[in-house]
Amino acid sequence: MKIFLIFSSLIAGILAGNFSVDLTLLIIFTIFSLSVVLPWIFFHHKKNLPIYIVSIFIFIFGFLAIQERINPDLPAHHISNFLDTKDNIITGEIVSFAQHYKRKKKITLLCQTIKTKDNRVQDITGRIQLSIYGSSDQSPRYGDIIQFKSSIKSIRNFQNPGGFDYKRFLQLKGIYGSTWTGVNKIKILNCDDKINIISRLIRQIEMLRIKFFYYILNQTDYSRSGQIIASLITGKKEVISSDIRDLFSKAGISHLLAISGLHLSIVSLLFFSLFYRFFSLFHPLLISGKSKKIAGVLTIIPLVLYGIFTGFSPSCQRALIMIIVLIFSFIREKEKDIISSLSLAGILILFMDPAALFSISFQLSFSAVIFIVYGASLLKQYMPFMTGKRWWFKTGMILFITLFAGLGTSPLTAHYFNVVSIIAPISNFIAIPVLGFIVLPLGLVCLISFSWFPIFAGFIVFVCSKFISYLIIFSQFIIILPFAWSRTITLNWIEITVIYLFFISFFLLLKGYKKTVTLLSLVIFLLALFNFINIKSSQNSENDLHITIIDVGQGSSTFIQTPQGVNIIVDGGGFSDISSFDTGRYIIAPFLWKQRVKTIDYVILTHPESDHLNGLIFILDNFNVKTLIKNSDKRDTITYKSMIQICEKHNIRVYNPLDHKKNIDLGPVRFNFFDSSPKKDIYNLNNNSLVFKLIYNDFSILFPGDILKLREKNLSEKNDIDLSSNILLAPHHGSFSSSSKVFLEKVLPSSVIISCGWHNRYGFPDQKVLKRYKNMGIAIFRTDENGAVFVSSDGDDHKIETFINGK
Repeated sequence: MKIFLIFSSLIAGILAGNFSVDLTLLIIFTIFSLSVVLPWIFFHHKKNLPIYIVSIFIFIFGFLAIQERINPDLPAHHISNFLDTKDNIITGEIVSFAQHYKRKKKITLLCQTIKTKDNRVQDITGRIQLSIYGSSDQSPRYGDIIQFKSSIKSIRNFQNPGGFDYKRFLQLKGIYGSTWTGVNKIKILNCDDKINIISRLIRQIEMLRIKFFYYILNQTDYSRSGQIIASLITGKKEVISSDIRDLFSKAGISHLLAISGLHLSIVSLLFFSLFYRFFSLFHPLLISGKSKKIAGVLTIIPLVLYGIFTGFSPSCQRALIMIIVLIFSFIREKEKDIISSLSLAGILILFMDPAALFSISFQLSFSAVIFIVYGASLLKQYMPFMTGKRWWFKTGMILFITLFAGLGTSPLTAHYFNVVSIIAPISNFIAIPVLGFIVLPLGLVCLISFSWFPIFAGFIVFVCSKFISYLIIFSQFIIILPFAWSRTITLNWIEITVIYLFFISFFLLLKGYKKTVTLLSLVIFLLALFNFINIKSSQNSENDLHITIIDVGQGSSTFIQTPQGVNIIVDGGGFSDISSFDTGRYIIAPFLWKQRVKTIDYVILTHPESDHLNGLIFILDNFNVKTLIKNSDKRDTITYKSMIQICEKHNIRVYNPLDHKKNIDLGPVRFNFFDSSPKKDIYNLNNNSLVFKLIYNDFSILFPGDILKLREKNLSEKNDIDLSSNILLAPHHGSFSSSSKVFLEKVLPSSVIISCGWHNRYGFPDQKVLKRYKNMGIAIFRTDENGAVFVSSDGDDHKIETFINGK
């Protein structure tokens, strides 16, 4: 328990440092510990004084370590001082394995020198993320010193409530910017014979990894089965398609797609078995028990090599440390004290990287293992027959282990991934043996043999592909069962704490600690009550209309919530069809789940262009959407066809208000749709955008889509249309082709909100348009500068706030 106390102190210090803006909390803790805690321990628990002193210092270390990571003191020549600059000649060393995507690969570059636009050459330091487009036989590899010309972009988040902090995520990995170039524009400056031995070994491992990766994909014609095999063996999970990720997530087996503790445990078990069988042939070693210890030590070597082969990702490193610690516990015959071993592993991981505490893989791994350990202790107490050696006992034990692991990780998966798989124990019961004990071992055999025995290796790939194909079919079947899985809102940390305290209370109750359970029950009740009051106080007033213009980059998306609780999404943002980034999945859905929204009454698509349409696909497929409102335009694109197919699959009503000449009345809130075009513009779909005005008593906001000056003119000339509004959502993102003077004079807004991307390639918003707004006295809000824009109104007055600065 002493090691566990130190581990807990380290976690507490890191958490305290993470949430502290300065050293005030640390000073208070130190003074309180020295003046109150240590004297009390000295007089009442003198024997434990040393361990408490160590724990206090460990707390201080954790606090300062994470503070240094969050707020590093970067030198003047750090790459972060050259962000958002153009036409730089950058020299640096590749310090990571490449991630391969369809049209590019990503690497991490340790910068060495930079030649700026004014021809100044300077030594620099710091890491950036480099995207290399194209392919070549001379593609740079790990350890290469390369030079290329490019701009350096700062890392920016989409500024919305509930959004993923990508900037912090990369910063904790030491990455401060991003850049890009073509593979043919890169100069490799080093010679192979001048690379050190360790780098040469790593380069050879990377070459083997890439060769085997493409061997599997070519053998399987880049099928979904091949993608899973390639990911499972090489750790290159970027190859897996989003539909497979969603399928496995709903089935509760997505954790099997990444190199984790489970994979390394299976690999270590395989090599340990081989080494143990070999050394058991020597009778003296077998009798003395040294054969197991030698096998355990030797197992570490291939385990480390396999970790490097899979890319040595942070999650792999943490799993490797955990398994090595457990192996040494086994060698020292301390394997029964698993909690101490896990605590020691946790201490080593957090000493090396304090930010690992906030890693999803760290949290999932430790919660799963802890629940398995304590769950197994309950089985031994209440179901001792489960420890039998017959196959059905072992089968039952596997099923219980997956159940305990699923329970332990379910609050975290609900928080991070917004999905709970009820069927996970059953699907894991099938998937773990298939992937872990059939495909993974056969894949390792294939890895060893594919260069010398390609026919034999090809047969192995074929067999593995069949097993995975059957697993995919099984997963597709099992997730359509009633209550198999469910999307969830984003649980806050109080709710997560309550759930874990409930699990702990249930465990202690079964162990007979009734007094402790009573105390915990009181704590659970108080936390739940506080959370309920907090949620109720933060919810919208029953009389207020709330509108959020979401920051989706270069695109547009708006969330509207009426006083009666009707939820409406207008457009979904989106990048070009060749982009793999899904604004619906990664921006809008997390925002809605954070707002505790699962049902959308109306989705309005103003026009079927990618920057308005693409993000809606995920929303329509993963939320309870009742009606899709769109114009009559149709497109022969994959995303448009997907939208129609999803509506048919989920029985979502598709409605065009212009066909029915009807507006939408939602009590005091009304949507007036304006039709002003004598005929459709077949050359520019922007002009066909649905234009509507949201009215709530005396407040109004106009949504013009991406209409251009011609449509603006038509609208302005119609006397039966009242365009006047308090707020205007800038047409076509503030383009020079819109926001004509005659249109603005008809709308007469007091404020305009421009939805556009930071430093977008179109130059939106246009400077002349901005000047026109200012000359007319219109207040300007921009998602690229202000982040999400929040509008609230009680029907008389209105208020505008922003995510950044709260303007």
